[in-house]
Amino acid sequence: MMLRTVWEYILRIFGVAKTNTTGEQLTENLEFTQKYEATEEMNLTAIFANKLSTLAMSESTADVVGNNKRVFFLDQCLGEVWGQMKRVVSRMLGTGGCIIVPYVRLGKIQFDLLSQERLVIHEKQGCRITRATVLADSVKQKERQYFRWVDYRVVDETLYITNKVTDQWGNDAFIEQWTGIEDQAIAGVDRVLFAYFQSPVDNRRFSDDYGVPITYGCDALIKEIFECFEQIRDEYKLKEVKIFADERMFQKDPKTGLYRMPSKVFFAAHGKENGDMIEVFSPEIRHSSYYERLQYLFGLLEKSIGTSKGILTVPETRGATATEIKAGIYDTYTMIGDIRLTVEYGMRDYLYACNVLANYYQLAPMGEYGVRFDWDYEMIESSSETWGQLKDALDLGVKSKVELRQWLNPNETADEAQKVLEDI
Repeated sequence: MMLRTVWEYILRIFGVAKTNTTGEQLTENLEFTQKYEATEEMNLTAIFANKLSTLAMSESTADVVGNNKRVFFLDQCLGEVWGQMKRVVSRMLGTGGCIIVPYVRLGKIQFDLLSQERLVIHEKQGCRITRATVLADSVKQKERQYFRWVDYRVVDETLYITNKVTDQWGNDAFIEQWTGIEDQAIAGVDRVLFAYFQSPVDNRRFSDDYGVPITYGCDALIKEIFECFEQIRDEYKLKEVKIFADERMFQKDPKTGLYRMPSKVFFAAHGKENGDMIEVFSPEIRHSSYYERLQYLFGLLEKSIGTSKGILTVPETRGATATEIKAGIYDTYTMIGDIRLTVEYGMRDYLYACNVLANYYQLAPMGEYGVRFDWDYEMIESSSETWGQLKDALDLGVKSKVELRQWLNPNETADEAQKVLEDI
């Protein structure tokens, strides 16, 4: 609630008279992040986010294409961010969205990765954000917290970037380490200079300014799953083995007057003169019924989210061909496709921002560039089937030996593969 109040105060400082974001959305975005970051118990949102981000990003690459110095510069910018993309996608799916904010320091473009709750969108033109405020940084000194806010506003193709520093109550403050950050006005810009990666999950509203977590709308089902966990825990706890032995078998502690037990499973009892000296309590644990229900709930959660079996449950048996593999995980495969489209859109925005900053600070000569994504499809491919297709393509003359070698050795460039083939 305090952060929401500070947000409202900051918007007044920047002169934001109208915004697309409501106070309820600010609170909801903060709750999404808090739930994703919770570590006290099993976090199903984090499990799905981490698994899907691994499937989406592993073994995939991206590069800037062209033949000039600007391409080389932007490719370095892309490479540094691409190494963090699994984390970006995981946070995007876990919290609803995240932003990558590039900035220039010591003649080099660096970036900050920020969660969705630190972004307030005021205006959009189509899919492009044209006015927004970001909580860019924070620092704690003694007992007080300080924040650095950045406001982005596009007016007639000129971007105005304004910085403000406040304490945790919204009062103006001075922090020495932020004194060198200046306000800017950059011409020829049609959007804010950061990339917003918005979760592809449907938020079930007319407004789609913000994304929602991968488990959005599944709270009741997740609550049932945790209730089942509690029932299983209680079942094992209540039916632990207990041994009731005649008290005459134990000695008493002279100080406490209590019987000395060999372990915690023993209990002293009044035995019968002609009865057994020991009775064992070891009832059957109903694990099958509980685990069947747990697996049923896991499968229901996977369906609710829109994935195939294999995230929480045991994956279904697949055939050997690529078609059979794809059919077995089709729902997960289509979701991975949506995630990758979101990544492509966000990365293009990031490179656009880096390109504008490179022009503004004259970091590299100007030049045209393009971006290429090479997504891995191992999750739906049969390696033996693909290899057979590649060999057929070689026989037909539509593939070269260099391409086949690169498929076998993905880290080799075309020149390296050609050299090895010549040596062979």
